[in-house]
Amino acid sequence: MDDPITIISLLVGVIGTSIAIYQAAVIREGKKRKSELQYILAGINNAALQKQQTWQNQISTLKKLETEQDWEMGRLYLRAKDDFAEIASLTIALEGTIDVDNSAIKSMMDKAIEIVKKNNVLQEEGMKNPLFNNPVPPSNDKP
Repeated sequence: MDDPITIISLLVGVIGTSIAIYQAAVIREGKKRKSELQYILAGINNAALQKQQTWQNQISTLKKLETEQDWEMGRLYLRAKDDFAEIASLTIALEGTIDVDNSAIKSMMDKAIEIVKKNNVLQEEGMKNPLFNNPVPPSNDKP
């Protein structure tokens, strides 16, 4: 091992391996950050869609718009609903710039659909409960 070329070659190999390990760690962390950003945007998208639905529900409860004040209220509600729709669209666009092939928003929506389906199955099973379908009449026995 006294040959200087062997020592230099060994040092270059160790340094090269260290750099490769460092680069792999940086790439792995970059992917984690990218995924975290996507899920943050997916959460914002989900909240915006829920708020949009909330404003739609408020709009459906409005009485007949007759006065100028009624119309102003209706326009404000519609504007709020449209603003949240715009936020939802922007989060989709931003998430697409992070990773075109993988969507956290789509993943969260798919998961929500799956949860709703499972909840429906649970409710159906609950409806099969004989006590639920044939409740015991109250007794008139007084102590």
